[in-house]
Amino acid sequence: MFMTYRHAELLPGIIFGDQRVQHWQFVEQEIHYPWFYVELVRDYGDEKMSSMLMIPTVPMLQQVLKELNDCSWLAQAFLVSPGHLRGAKNWLMEPLAEVSIAEDEKSNQPGYVYRVISGASYSAHPESGRGTLRTTEVIFSAGLHLRP
Repeated sequence: MFMTYRHAELLPGIIFGDQRVQHWQFVEQEIHYPWFYVELVRDYGDEKMSSMLMIPTVPMLQQVLKELNDCSWLAQAFLVSPGHLRGAKNWLMEPLAEVSIAEDEKSNQPGYVYRVISGASYSAHPESGRGTLRTTEVIFSAGLHLRP
């Protein structure tokens, strides 16, 4: 999840045109877990507008995917991953190819697997380093969910 602080809030939404919207100078993520940075395109008929969404979890990504239609779609998707997920020290943003649910063969415990365009795969599943995971569901696929 992302956290916000009142002192980081910009001018009220009414100045920017929508009272339901709040604008923030920054957000905080206190849990070092992968998240998604995606481009959402909205087609208003006479013009197309795009914005970037910062999606903190796989269930929230699933919700965004369910809400897409002929007038709104994803054009780009990136995985932002903490170093510990990849055996490194730094965070990294990479083009996302696929997010799936996988289970280990011993306990059928589910976990997420993230595959990026370079071909690398990452998972926080306890069995991920042993090669015993089997995909049970593909949640996101760049080939299916991204449109130019």
